[in-house]
Amino acid sequence: MIPRKTDIVIVGAGPSGLMTANFLQKFGVDFIILDVKSGPTVESRALAVSARSMEIYQQLGLDDQVMEVATKVNGFQLFSNGRLQTEINTKAIGKGLSEFDNMMTIFEQNKNEALLYNILKDLGGDVLWKTKFESLEVTDKSVEVKVNHGGEDHEVVAKYIFGCDGASSPVRRAGNFTFEGGTYENKFFVADVIIQSNFQANRLILAPADNLFSAFFPMGGKGRYRLVGSLPEKYTDKDIDFRTIEDTVKESSKLEVKYEKVNWFSVYKLHHRAVNNFREGSIFLVGDSAHIHSPAGGQGMNTGLQDAHNLAWKIAFVLKGFADEKLLETYNEERMPFAKWVLSVTDRGFTTISSQKWYIILFRKYIVLNLVGKLAKFKFLLKNGFQVMSQIWVNYKGLSLAQTKYTNQNLKFQVGDRFPYFEKNGFAHFSNPCFHLMKIGASEKDEEKRLSAVPYPIEFINIPINGVWRNLGVVKPIYILVRPDMFIGLIMDQLSLEKICSYLE
Repeated sequence: MIPRKTDIVIVGAGPSGLMTANFLQKFGVDFIILDVKSGPTVESRALAVSARSMEIYQQLGLDDQVMEVATKVNGFQLFSNGRLQTEINTKAIGKGLSEFDNMMTIFEQNKNEALLYNILKDLGGDVLWKTKFESLEVTDKSVEVKVNHGGEDHEVVAKYIFGCDGASSPVRRAGNFTFEGGTYENKFFVADVIIQSNFQANRLILAPADNLFSAFFPMGGKGRYRLVGSLPEKYTDKDIDFRTIEDTVKESSKLEVKYEKVNWFSVYKLHHRAVNNFREGSIFLVGDSAHIHSPAGGQGMNTGLQDAHNLAWKIAFVLKGFADEKLLETYNEERMPFAKWVLSVTDRGFTTISSQKWYIILFRKYIVLNLVGKLAKFKFLLKNGFQVMSQIWVNYKGLSLAQTKYTNQNLKFQVGDRFPYFEKNGFAHFSNPCFHLMKIGASEKDEEKRLSAVPYPIEFINIPINGVWRNLGVVKPIYILVRPDMFIGLIMDQLSLEKICSYLE
């Protein structure tokens, strides 16, 4: 049954849409989520789940379910002309930075969607499958959304509409957003294969060559890999199958691989584009509808999950009357710089590994292949690489919601940072949909009673000062106000009701 009115219409039940729906359900917001598909995606599609996304899953109580079936990538092997050129061990490279300390965790998109959909149903929500977004019309006080379900047109009046509907986003087009960028010249292929090889278990295999780049991602199970590669120019027909190019892949990579089965194969063009604003009035864009880029670094799906994480609590606070509409402006303010950064970095990285231009081929062959192994010997560089790929470095320092701190301690974290990793299962502390006041080594009770009168949901958590916190620079009691998306809003040496109220105001 499609309701006549709701607060939010979410178009698209992929990872971004389902993550948004789960948090809105926890906040008690009235919404509908619809998708033209008949159910969650069945193809594996996006592969990697970053440490930051795993921390969000821990906040939702889902991390154990993910890790039970996920594949931890413990390192990289770089081949040239069939010979092992460089091997990099990344097992637990992020130890001390995140509980999820591997450089890459494989948990395919279809598994993400199935997990998030099942949890949404457990929370009392559901998806309107086989429902197509048709059009929208924005008025002074609402947005009128036309959808089609079962061949019948329906109109839903909402306060906001979220476009979580992917790279081709009908919502983005209906909202007249710009979507600037370009398309990579070469075509690419992706294949989920079962192979026989001498590859080491749980290693990402990279095999750049002059005319074809190929990468093998371990997907768990004997011989299961995702093969991604650049398509040689001679193959222009999009209807080719993997057997057509199998010999070319073998000749180019010179890897000793026997392909036993191909479960999925697709040829496509890659784009790098982004909107210039994540919001136009009552229309918001999340994930691929707002930014698309190359798969280098496994950033795409994770960036969308974190867009959803950022937007959901803000829209909930506005709808619940805790915040003015002005809070919604910080969604674009906080997420746009990161989207632009991802677009820039993945573009440069992907061009380096896949371009067929002669000078980039020479650079890749004689400089990159030799340099990677040498740089990997420096552990601090691998640590920095982990922080980038895991997205735990993302911060909102200096932006509207992270302006002031009230501490003279020499801390290794600041307002606007993600709350630091401090103990196993630590992000489960933030499971309730509210602000949290973390009291590190402190125990004032009277201020808690006063804060209970603040018209904002705040939960208090007491944590002792231990070695982890001392390593983070905490030498005396400190109070940290944490946003619902686990970023730091306020730091105080002395608990102050006035400072907290001023920040929330």
